[in-house]
Amino acid sequence: MRLIVSLFPSGRRLPADIGELLSDVLVRDGVPLNLYCGRRGVCGKCFVEILSGEVPPGDESERDLAREKNLGLGRHRLACRLRVQGDLVVRVPEQALIPRARILTRGRGREIPLDPMVRKVAVRSVRPDLQSPRALLDGLKAGLGLSALRVVPEALFEAAGVLSEALESDSPVTAVLGAGDELRGVERGNTSSRLFGLAVDLGTTTVAADLVDLGTGTVIKTAGGLNGQSVFGADVVSRITAAFKDMSRAAALRAAVLASINGLILELSRESGVDPGEIYETVVAGNTAMSHLFLGLPVDGLAVAPFAGVFTAAPPLPADRTGLKINPLGRVYLSPNLQSFVGGDVAAGLVATDLAARPGNVLFVDLGTNGELVLKTDRTMMSTSTAAGPAFEAASISCGLPAEDGAVERAVLRDDGTIVLETIGGGPARGVCGTGLVDLIAAFLRRGDLAPDGRILRLEKRLAAAPDLFLTASDIREFQLAAAAVKTGIRMLLEAAALNIEDLNEILVAGAFGARLDVENAAAVGLLPRLPGDRVKFVGNTSLEGARALLLSSRERLRAESLPRVIRHLPLAQNEAFQNIFIKELPFKPWPPDEAPQAPRKEDS
Repeated sequence: MRLIVSLFPSGRRLPADIGELLSDVLVRDGVPLNLYCGRRGVCGKCFVEILSGEVPPGDESERDLAREKNLGLGRHRLACRLRVQGDLVVRVPEQALIPRARILTRGRGREIPLDPMVRKVAVRSVRPDLQSPRALLDGLKAGLGLSALRVVPEALFEAAGVLSEALESDSPVTAVLGAGDELRGVERGNTSSRLFGLAVDLGTTTVAADLVDLGTGTVIKTAGGLNGQSVFGADVVSRITAAFKDMSRAAALRAAVLASINGLILELSRESGVDPGEIYETVVAGNTAMSHLFLGLPVDGLAVAPFAGVFTAAPPLPADRTGLKINPLGRVYLSPNLQSFVGGDVAAGLVATDLAARPGNVLFVDLGTNGELVLKTDRTMMSTSTAAGPAFEAASISCGLPAEDGAVERAVLRDDGTIVLETIGGGPARGVCGTGLVDLIAAFLRRGDLAPDGRILRLEKRLAAAPDLFLTASDIREFQLAAAAVKTGIRMLLEAAALNIEDLNEILVAGAFGARLDVENAAAVGLLPRLPGDRVKFVGNTSLEGARALLLSSRERLRAESLPRVIRHLPLAQNEAFQNIFIKELPFKPWPPDEAPQAPRKEDS
C-alpha cells in the first residue's frame, strides 16, 4: 500500500512506501534536504516537524540532538532516521535545507599563453572537377592547406551535408579543428569568432564554471551553485560510502552532479547569449572521488587501503559520452589526479600558482574536508592528504553554516572583553562559517574561556558567541581534530624533506576557506605555522583558475600531465608516526612556539 507524505504549507503530496526513510521520500521529490552526515543521524541537520500522523519516539541520541537545537521533543524528528509507517503531514524548515553558499570563483591570476586545444578556421573548399574528382573532405583539406586531416567519425555525417550545400551556394564553411588537425565538425558560413570553452571547478560542496572565449581568452560569464550530490552527504567519505558496491547509488550520484553542471551551462547560456552548441571544449577539475563519480567510474578502490583510483590522467572524452550538454562533438578533459586522494583540483591549483617554478621551499595547502598538501623544495616535490573532516566548512558544527548571509565570518576580541561579530550580508548572526569558527576559538583562547587542550573553562559547558549562538565541547573537538590533522600532515612533509618550519619561503593557501581566513588567528589556534612578513599568501580558487589555464593552453596541459610523474606521494594512513604526532598536535598552540609570551591581539574599543 502506498502512503502519502504531504508537505506543509505547499500541499505537495509525495508517495511513499511503508518503512521507507522520510529523507528518501523528500529527496526523491527534489527537496534539497541537508543530509550532511550521509543519513547516519549524527549531524542533526535534517530535523523536520511532523504536523500530523503517528510517529514512534526517537532514540536517546536523537533526543539529545533535538535538545541541543531547542526543538520540541514530541513532533521534531530526523528525516534520515524516521521510517514512514502511515500518512504524514510534514513541515520542512529552512534550517533543514541545503543552504545557498557564497562561492569563490576567482584566483589571483597569472598570464597564460593562448593556445587552446580547439580552433576554428573559415575556408572555402576546393571544388571537385572532371580532372580531379576529389571527395568533399579532400576538398576541405586542400582549402585548409593541410597535408592530412583526421576526421572524427561523428563529424563525417555532419560534414557531408554542410560541404555539399556550401559548394552549391559557393559559400564558406568553418572547420572546427582539434589537436593534430582532428576535424571535429563543419559549420555553415563563417563562425570563426564563435568558439567557446568551459572551465569547471567540481568541488565536493559547490560547483563553479567560467564560460571562456577561446579566441581571446576572455571570461564571458561565471556561474556557481551547490553540488547536487550534497543530498548524499556533505563530505567525500559520505559520497564514496554511498556509491561503494552500489551501482544504483553511484548512478544517482553521477546524475546529480551532471544536473548541477548542466544547470550552470544553461544559466551561462541564457545570460551570455552563447548557445551550448558553440562550446567545444570543457575542462573539469575536481578531487579524485569527484572526477570518478562524474564519469560514473567505481570508487570502490578509494574506500579501502591503499586508496587507489581507476585512473590518474584520462584522455579527452567526447562530450556526448560524459553527459555534458555542450556540442556533442566537443571534448571534455579532466585535470589529472596526482595520487590517491590528491586529485585534479590540486593539480589545477599547482598549474594556477606555477608552484614548480616558484623559488625556494613552498607549501601549497588546500583546506577542505580532505586537507591536501604539496611541498615543493629545490630538490623535490611531495604531496599528501589528511582527513581533516568538515569542520573548516563548519558543516559538522552544531551552529555551523556555509558562507551565506547571516553566517559569522569574523570575530574580534575587544579591550573590554566583548566579542564583536561580523556576518556575511551584515544581518543578524544565524550561525558560524569556517573562518568565523577560527576567529571565535582564537578569541575564546585569548579571553581565557578555553584551555589550550580544548577544555571549556566556564561553568556552563558551552561558549556564547551571541545570545542564541553557542559553541559546544563537541564543536571545539571537531575543530581540534581537523587542525591537528593538517598540522600533522605539514610536519610529516617537512620531516620527509629534512626541513624546519622556518625554512618555508611561502605558504600558499587555496580555496574559499583560505580566502577569508585571518592569518594571525589561524596561527594563534595552531592551524597554520607562524612565519614572518608576507610568507603566507591566499591564492583564491586555484582549482577554477587552473582549469581555465588547462582550457586555454596546450602547454599547461602537458605540464599538468607531468605532475604525477614528478611528485612523490607520502601516504599517512599506514605511517606509524602519524598517530603519535597527531596526538601531540591536538592542543591549540602556536608553532613554532613563542620564545616569550605575546600580548593578545585585540581591537581598540
